[in-house]
Amino acid sequence: MTSLRTSHWPPISRNVAGLLTAYEEVLDWPLIVGSDIVSARRAIALMREAPGLGLQTTCSAFDAVIVPASLGSDLLVLADRREQSLPPIPSLAYGSGEKVLLVAPGTAASLVGVAGVQCESGPGGRIALPPSGGARWDTWPWTPAEPKSVTFSDGAALMPLLRTAMASTPSL
Repeated sequence: MTSLRTSHWPPISRNVAGLLTAYEEVLDWPLIVGSDIVSARRAIALMREAPGLGLQTTCSAFDAVIVPASLGSDLLVLADRREQSLPPIPSLAYGSGEKVLLVAPGTAASLVGVAGVQCESGPGGRIALPPSGGARWDTWPWTPAEPKSVTFSDGAALMPLLRTAMASTPSL
């Protein structure tokens, strides 16, 4: 496997080895293929053998806030424009029309029960990772300049943004 020191940084979506290496080496996220936790090297081999296999991770290092794609996009635009400086919110877009926002672990509890919002948390929570299932990164969970994880925002900081986004989205 290519070391991050010698590979192109940051990895792009089509660079499966680069993504998997970043998940393992930079983020220290467990990689799950099928029902097994595997190394990045093993995940690459399994996904080459059976391209339809999904790649997942647990929500141990973050909480995942899952919202409809349009709501998630509006929320992220609001977060970017907010005068208070929130760190960038790592986000995934899924082909199913959902957006997943990653926040600090254990901080999404205040969002549970909000209409249209699902939360995954802890080692029992799981999300699909690119390159599987039509998932792609909208905002990376690592810094673009160097192989380093970003700081996750507190999930409670999303509540005012979520309310504003929901108020301006007529279909919700």
